[in-house]
Amino acid sequence: MAQRRKNPETPGTPSGPQSSLNFEGAMNHATTPVFSLEEEESIVPGGPYVSSNLAIRFSYKLSKIFFIPLEFAVDSLLSMFIHTTSKEVQNKSIVWFLIKALLFLILLFVSIPLALFAFIIWCPLQLIRPRAFTYVCATSKPKSDTNYKRISSQEFHATSLNPPLATFATQNPNTYSLVTANICLMPEFVAHINNLCNSKQRGRKIADYFCGRQVQTATNTKHKSNQRGGDRFTETDCLFTPWSSENLNLGNGLNSCDSSITETGSITSTLWSISSKEQCVSDVFPGPSDFLCLQEVFDGQATNCLIEGLQTKYPHIIYDVSWPIHDRRLSILGSGLCVASRHPFIDAKFRAFPDGHRDDKLACKGLLMTKIFLGSTDTGEDLVGFVANTHLQAWSHSSASSVRCKQLNCISLWMEEFQRESKMRAKTSKEVTVFNIITGDFNFDRVSHYDSREQHCHFLNNFVDPCIDSSSGNQHSWVVGTELNQKMIHTDPVCTPQGLQRMLVSELERHQYVASTMAHKSTLTRNGDGKRRIDYILYKPCQDVQLGVKDFKFFTGLATMSDHIPVGMMFSCERVSS
Repeated sequence: MAQRRKNPETPGTPSGPQSSLNFEGAMNHATTPVFSLEEEESIVPGGPYVSSNLAIRFSYKLSKIFFIPLEFAVDSLLSMFIHTTSKEVQNKSIVWFLIKALLFLILLFVSIPLALFAFIIWCPLQLIRPRAFTYVCATSKPKSDTNYKRISSQEFHATSLNPPLATFATQNPNTYSLVTANICLMPEFVAHINNLCNSKQRGRKIADYFCGRQVQTATNTKHKSNQRGGDRFTETDCLFTPWSSENLNLGNGLNSCDSSITETGSITSTLWSISSKEQCVSDVFPGPSDFLCLQEVFDGQATNCLIEGLQTKYPHIIYDVSWPIHDRRLSILGSGLCVASRHPFIDAKFRAFPDGHRDDKLACKGLLMTKIFLGSTDTGEDLVGFVANTHLQAWSHSSASSVRCKQLNCISLWMEEFQRESKMRAKTSKEVTVFNIITGDFNFDRVSHYDSREQHCHFLNNFVDPCIDSSSGNQHSWVVGTELNQKMIHTDPVCTPQGLQRMLVSELERHQYVASTMAHKSTLTRNGDGKRRIDYILYKPCQDVQLGVKDFKFFTGLATMSDHIPVGMMFSCERVSS
């Protein structure tokens, strides 16, 4: 557990009484107490073996290096025989194809002995693995397990609390934003199966996108004039504006919820004042969010490109999350989970799911739980938030459904256990939990009959889904699907953010490009609604804290870069009188 060093008085900062009804002033950038990493902390920047001796770290690094030739040969060889519909991937002559295949085949056989030696070193190390993740913060470097620098209080204050540009994180001290996305950064041949390619290049572009930098692609340039009429803005372009504290109540994006408070202290989703899809689906990403949760971050080189790009806007990142040997099985791939934050982590834990079905057993899917330090009140209370990220069992059939139900039950137990243990470790401070959120790719929707077992799991009764009408239990009319039809990703109508946005808001066309729901078993075909939403942001009401959803959006900026639609939520947290 990281220790929080209080700095009650900042020079040149006016002080005043703390309101008993909200956190006003508690998270002001000028008065937020500084967080520093102490020697006795549990989250030290570095890889899984950062706390081990030099010999173990060297052995682990050596085994990873010796695996690279075999991974490269297998990945390159298989990806040559799996074609995508992307126009960027064009095979050259058959002679060149055969030469490349032969070279990769030779490399494959040559690298097998090296990989076997690496496995002999790597496997025993997993039995003494100290922790399940790599953590980078501020000036630490993601490419090395040994070259990490602790962040000083001054460095944190300069890098984390004073962003250089206008960002997704608003200046309102009580308002936060969170984005979740399945970005499909897999080994190249697996990406080809999902009709995606160039994982390393996509990693750079995705990082640029989530940092608010403009992403230029050949597809965007080619279709700019066709989709947007050159430099002229169309009528629908005026509908999408960046999220900010200034436009929350102006009709730009979802209107603010009613301020009524339920018995649980949370605002229910029945209070949305509009139902227009045009205001919920945006081709504009306004900049870095406070928290970013990603799934399917698997490929090593692509991950390095992603993390290197994200570090420019997100000072704190947990990635490379895995526990390879667990529950009497070996997982070849990691969990693919990543959480990036503009606020420091003070606790983190990963639990691998004991159950899996078919090829999902190859990945170490599980639940990544983080505890985040948000600031302190004038009365000395530490404000903390919990953000969990997960990726459940894939496929839609009875066996997969049974596994997902077990995984949901595990999530409920593990989140409660993590919060209880984390609170016990914080003996020296009094904490107030501001929010408790779980996000991720759940691989089931809230409508289809074949997902009915998951829909009735007790887990969903404990969390609020902003996309569900609490009075009827149905999805709001403004909700769209987040699972794209992989075969159609690169087609002209949806290969740009603007084109994908226009398709998502179209009731007539959406079902051609987005997976649809199937409400009744007797129905021979799907509903054709394009509303299979499998990516979630759920929150659990906290005691004495009112969480109000200010905005909820589906972003289309990852067109041709992922087979999922990113989802974002802006929310406010205020203290309520007991």
